[in-house]
Amino acid sequence: MKQKTLLIMNNKTKEIKGILVNQLTSKPIGISAIDFPTLRNIVKFTAREPQNYDPFVPTKSVERIENDVKNSYYQRLTNDKRVNNIYRFLLKEISNIHSSKTNALGSFPTSVIISLDLNQEFDTKKEYVEFIKSAIQEDYIGAFYREIEENEFELTIPDGKFALIVDGQHRIMGMIKLFIDASNNEIKIGRNKLNDEYPYLTNQHVLDYIKQFEFNCTLLLGFDKWEQGKVFADVNFNQKPVNKSLYYDIFGSYPDPNKNDIFLSHMLAMHLNNNKDSVIRGFIKMLGSGKGFFSQAFFVEAILNHFRPKGIWASLPMDYLNDGSDYKILPKFFKSYFKAIKEVFNPYWPKDDQDSSRKYPNILSKTTGMGALIKLIDPIYRKLKLNTDFNSISAEELTILLKSELVKAKDKGYDFFSKEGDFSGSGSLGLQNKLYIALGKELGYIKK
Repeated sequence: MKQKTLLIMNNKTKEIKGILVNQLTSKPIGISAIDFPTLRNIVKFTAREPQNYDPFVPTKSVERIENDVKNSYYQRLTNDKRVNNIYRFLLKEISNIHSSKTNALGSFPTSVIISLDLNQEFDTKKEYVEFIKSAIQEDYIGAFYREIEENEFELTIPDGKFALIVDGQHRIMGMIKLFIDASNNEIKIGRNKLNDEYPYLTNQHVLDYIKQFEFNCTLLLGFDKWEQGKVFADVNFNQKPVNKSLYYDIFGSYPDPNKNDIFLSHMLAMHLNNNKDSVIRGFIKMLGSGKGFFSQAFFVEAILNHFRPKGIWASLPMDYLNDGSDYKILPKFFKSYFKAIKEVFNPYWPKDDQDSSRKYPNILSKTTGMGALIKLIDPIYRKLKLNTDFNSISAEELTILLKSELVKAKDKGYDFFSKEGDFSGSGSLGLQNKLYIALGKELGYIKK
């Protein structure tokens, strides 16, 4: 059964319907036919982080540098030989079908692979749509997922670029380039104009055909960043030759998917969700089980921020890459940290019978609370490392040390983490940052 993409503009969301396929994955994979205008609007092209500036002699703002890098990456793609070949291929096949030739073969039979994070903060589509109406670009937003019939699903997604292209960037960019040129009446084939090569074809004809074109899409639903990178590596490195720097372009990491910072974050998240000594065991929400409080993709990304160039653990991915031992402090630190949080703010911690977001009313262990607390690790760690050897300290001693820091905010637990508190609501990045600042001020890490 062919699935169409429905576009809903009045409440700033789109709906995508598709079919679930059974493969050897723990996360759901779907297939859907998505028209070009919709796909163009939801996918984002990623760029590597800026490395070509001196942080001690900044001549531009970091934001300006990031924009420069992204713009140059976009230009590199549009000038790429493969993109131009696809551009010409599409023009030729549009001409064939417009001329009613029987040999028109303008198709991309292999799937474009798209990854979409899932927002698991809401129980109903109505709640999700209401949140989207007031959400800002910086908010943490994934797609709302629901199964509508056996093996069929519906995604409700924000009207914006929140989907990552895991495979198929050149095909999509080739069509985008053709769309832009047709819109501006600037289609060229080498040095020739459109009517020189195809006299019966106009720019408007090209636009009309492109707008009707549907991409065969494979959708990775709720895959975290490492899982996305693993699929990318399996498709590109094992099945066809590709420059491995493209992996870094997309994922901002080393090209070996089993030896990089993303993998380290992924494995740490899995350890904390499955280890019997972890107080957040079972807290990651797995699709279909109904249990848990936050998504795996959110948790991995939150941890990954500490491995960035200016993060507190910036050196640990390289240590891990080189088979060092310093990275081994991470499981101990995180288990002690969350144990300290549980003991200090116990009234707002999930009870044994509150094993899902629906049953658990507070925000301490949901996206808002966890996002703020994981971010708070930065100032806490920077302070403690001045007088602490994290390699030799025991887990018990570390828990006590972390409690001595967090206890300063114990009396404000109700305001910070209860369902009636100041930060109750969706797990948006804006709300996470506000809670982080409030906690930082209360604990003395941020000036009041």
